[in-house]
Amino acid sequence: MVQPQDTSVSLQYMLNGSRAVLTRPNPSTFEEYERNNLSWALIYISIAAVISAVLNTIAFAIRPPIVNDQLGDLPGGAAAFQPSLASALIGGLLGTIIVFLIYMGVVYLLGRAFGGTGEFGELAFGFSLFAAPLAIVNALVNIIAIGPLAFVTALIGLVLLGYNLYLTYNSIQSGMNLPPRKALYVILTVLAIGFVLACGFALLIGGLIAAVMNSSTAP
Repeated sequence: MVQPQDTSVSLQYMLNGSRAVLTRPNPSTFEEYERNNLSWALIYISIAAVISAVLNTIAFAIRPPIVNDQLGDLPGGAAAFQPSLASALIGGLLGTIIVFLIYMGVVYLLGRAFGGTGEFGELAFGFSLFAAPLAIVNALVNIIAIGPLAFVTALIGLVLLGYNLYLTYNSIQSGMNLPPRKALYVILTVLAIGFVLACGFALLIGGLIAAVMNSSTAP
């Protein structure tokens, strides 16, 4: 349903909403906690981004010594590019907000194209309720992704990815007021766009690496 800008939201309300949608993932639960409030969605995502950046910095700091040695052997002072806590926080925060807004914009436009009537603030708010806590969980998993645990954490990561997609599916139904089939079309379209972009990026990186290798071996 289309709602006016809601200013009655609090951090506790969002925490309660997260607990509800994570434990009862269905469109009606998202509808129950749905608010047209982009500001709080960005605040919630930003808090998760800061916490995740701190956890990722910790994971980077406790990596095996062999990785430290390898980084120290990098040529041209490349090891100097290891992220500090401040740079990780700032970069993670800005990057997360930008990616979040772009992703929500794409989903919103696709939802509209498939006949959705929801508001952008509603969609972003509902998405933030699960995206923020799952980002923190992923960061926690990264901390223990060392040695023999790497395989286990990789499986956990796949499970979290699948759960994230399922929650996205429910969130789109609620936030865009779409039936299940059209919400699925939106997700499949987003995945197709992401796949094409990833392939293009991989080709670009591969071309750059090939160019560098050719130039270094040229007489």
